[in-house]
Amino acid sequence: MQKISASSKHHPLYARRRVVRLPFRSEYFLAALEGIEGGFAIGASIVVALGIAGLERHLLLTTAIVSIIVNGFNSASVKYSSEHYLDELDGREKKSAFRHYFIPSFIEFVCYLILSFVSVLPLLVVPDIRLAIGSCVVLTVALLFVAGYVRAYMLRAGRFRDGAETAVLGGGIILVGLVSGLIVNSL
Repeated sequence: MQKISASSKHHPLYARRRVVRLPFRSEYFLAALEGIEGGFAIGASIVVALGIAGLERHLLLTTAIVSIIVNGFNSASVKYSSEHYLDELDGREKKSAFRHYFIPSFIEFVCYLILSFVSVLPLLVVPDIRLAIGSCVVLTVALLFVAGYVRAYMLRAGRFRDGAETAVLGGGIILVGLVSGLIVNSL
């Protein structure tokens, strides 16, 4: 039995698919969005967990930065391998692995790093550690809402709904950090 490619105009879902013009290549744009959304939430979650656990500011900042770099690399690695392996399984492996798998993964990594560091910025500028952690959470949730809103705007979807979903999901990730910090602090 011959398989019809999902991108083929003969695929059953082709007629139902909307055409959306995205800035630069769509896979690069979506990789940037994944890095943005993941970077904000995980960076703030790490800060909350370590702050609740009682780490001093310099240890909190150093550990958060190392964790952000490791998580960013992990996220990009997962993107690379999952996209590549899924295309191999579907028989649609791209000729240029660098352009189709590495570049989107690299874009996700860079966006992840930049935005994770934005989410820990209050630790550098707010003197009170509790206020810095609270500012980190508020800044992160607000930026996640904006990221979801902008993504929905570009994809012509429900803007407020997507913004709220992105903020709530990020809040869930931060909540996991809070619970983790409370568990570590209780030990």
